Order: sequence, then C-alpha cells, then structure tokens
Amino acid sequence: LNIEMTCLFGPEAIDLLETGSCLRTSKSMHVLDAELGSCLPSTFDGPQHQMFRKAHLQFMNASLESKRRVDIQSRLAEHTAGWRAGDQVDVLHEAQVQTVDVLSVLLNGEPFPFSKKELALVVHTLIWATFGHAPGWVLRNPVYRSVQKRMHAHFLGLVARIRSSPERAATTLVGRYLDLQPPTGRERWENRDLVAVPYSAYLAGFDTVASACSFLLYQLLTHPHHLAEVRQEFEELSRESSGPVAPVKQKYLRAAFLEAVRLNPPGAAVLRVADRDFEFAGYSIRKGDEVLVVIAGDHLNEAVFPRPNEFDPTRFLAPQSGPLRRRVLPFGSGSHRCTGAVLGELVAVEMVSYWVNGFDLQVVPAGRKVRAMARPYTQPKGLRVKVLARRSGDAAVG
Repeated sequence: LNIEMTCLFGPEAIDLLETGSCLRTSKSMHVLDAELGSCLPSTFDGPQHQMFRKAHLQFMNASLESKRRVDIQSRLAEHTAGWRAGDQVDVLHEAQVQTVDVLSVLLNGEPFPFSKKELALVVHTLIWATFGHAPGWVLRNPVYRSVQKRMHAHFLGLVARIRSSPERAATTLVGRYLDLQPPTGRERWENRDLVAVPYSAYLAGFDTVASACSFLLYQLLTHPHHLAEVRQEFEELSRESSGPVAPVKQKYLRAAFLEAVRLNPPGAAVLRVADRDFEFAGYSIRKGDEVLVVIAGDHLNEAVFPRPNEFDPTRFLAPQSGPLRRRVLPFGSGSHRCTGAVLGELVAVEMVSYWVNGFDLQVVPAGRKVRAMARPYTQPKGLRVKVLARRSGDAAVG
C-alpha cells in the first residue's frame, strides 16, 4: 500500500501522547476540510486547539447527561418500543442507530434525520479518506456524493436554525461555538464552517461508542453472575431515585464497561504525525513521520491485569483501582483525546443499562463466541441477541 509508519508501544508512548508536544492529529485534515466545506477541522489542530477543546469539554460533560436524561430515556424507549419476545436484534446496528440519535438530540437539539446506512457510508468514506490513506477516487463515488450533498445541505440548515434561535443556541454545541473567536483568518463564524460541528459527533461516536456498547452487552449476557450484580445495583438505585437511574451511580456497570473495552477496545491505536524531529527509545523520529501509538498495550499485560483474558469487572471496584482505570484508554489519550469521552461512556452505560434492565436477552446462537473485526474501529462481527421477554417490576424501564 506504499505506507510507512513508526509504531510506538509501551508506557513511554502513552507518556508521549499525554505531553503531546511533538505530535499532531493528521497530515490529511485538508481532505476533511474540503469535504465538509469548512476550515474548522484543520484549525482545531492549530493555534486555537485549546480554545475549541475547552469549549467541547465544558459542553459535553456529565452534567449534560444529567440535565437531558429524560430526553435520552425517551429516545431509547422509542427505539426499543418494537422489541418483542422472539425477535432477533443486530446488536451493532441497534447500538449505532441509538447512539447517533441520542447524540444528535444532546448536541444538535433534534433526532438524527438520516438512515444508519447513509451515515455509515459518509462516516466511513470520510475516515478512510482522511486517516486511512484511501485513494482520492473514493470521494467520487456517486452514491456517497449524493448522500453527502443531502447531509451537508441539512446541516447548513441546522446551523442557520440554531443561529437564529437564542434558545437553541444556548442548548447546542453549535451555539457554544458562536461565543468563541472565529477561526484564524475569518472575521466571523460562517455557517459553512460551523457545519463541521454536527458532523464531528457522528464521526467520533458512530463506531466507538456503539462498539463499546455492543461488547459490553455481549460480556454481560455471557457472564450471568455479573449481569445479576448489575441488575441488583440498578434495582437498589431505582428505589432511591425519583426518576431514571443516573448512569454515573451505576458503579458495577461502569466497571463492567471498563472491563469490556479493556478486552475489546474500540480503537487499539491512534494515528499521529511528528511535527518535529525527536528521539524515542533510542530511535530517531523525523518531522512528518506518521506515528501509530498503541494505546491498548497494557490491556492484556498480566503484570498489570492478572488473569488478563478473564472478564472481571470487580478489578475496577477495589478501593485503590484508580491507577488501573487510567491504564484503559478506549477513547484515546493526551491533548487529542476524544473530547466526548466522558459523555460517550455515560451514553454507552445508560444505553446498555436500558437494554439489560428492560429486557431479558440471549446471545444467539447460545454459546457463540464474539468475533472482533477492525472496520477500521474494532467491532463485533454478526453479534445478534434474541429478545426473550420484557422485564417487569420496579427494575423495568420505559
């Protein structure tokens, strides 16, 4: 494929990501700029990076999930309303559809208006063209161009509607940008530049959050003891709560999430580019070199995680488990770590909590072992579950 990369592995590589002083995100962001008609992707990695990153972190935090929990539950209820005993559900498909719809409501103030197939075509084409060294002709695919044209027009309209409504501007990520300095070289925020903002939620969450949900559900359904613990915790919290149970309080389920993404991280490595010459582990990295940093290098290290191939959420429930938690990096690390990492985990936990506490589910065929595929993010291949029954009683949702 005529690709040359330097692969960095180990604690020193993670430290390099954390400091981030000599690495940037990609040498191909201009591709994303052109496809979205926005200068924002490249600017985000430039001198205004910290300002834009701070805006994201301030908006996409735990308080957003807390304030919009009823809306999240409403979207999950609508998507699962048709689940009936005997139905078979494609787990990854459902996770992707529900993730994108929830994120769209939280960040854009409206349900997602396109199909999962259409979004998958646009997201994966943009990812491969920007980060995957795909040839330029993939962007000339007429089916992709047609969907991309309709999607771009919709997001232009979305930005205009948000801009004209102070109420919507106050509750959306696009509105948050309107309070910031415009991109370098611009006198004001143009609608075409802000189009990149709603796209970013889908580029970031469509695969990663959905994959984490899928693997978490699989692990719980194939480990009944841990599923029983998750449900018992949920029942206890339900009795104490006047509304939907907060995912941040579901400590056992959050530990199970960490264990699931330890075993099957949505992304095991991140791609960076050296912006200067530097030395690493006795080797010379040159300016412009593409660097693949393995962020899952410790996940199966027996010295860090005893019995590394065993699904054991309790390892993250010990009083001194903080350092262990920091070894699991499902959404990257350092100054370019996904700014939606906190929100992404909460959405994943809330979604799987809704499924397992609202329904009795079974992996089909029974005893099936999950197969992980990289597309380019790690996903379960062909994972399906059968709906056995809708759960009743205080623990049921919806």
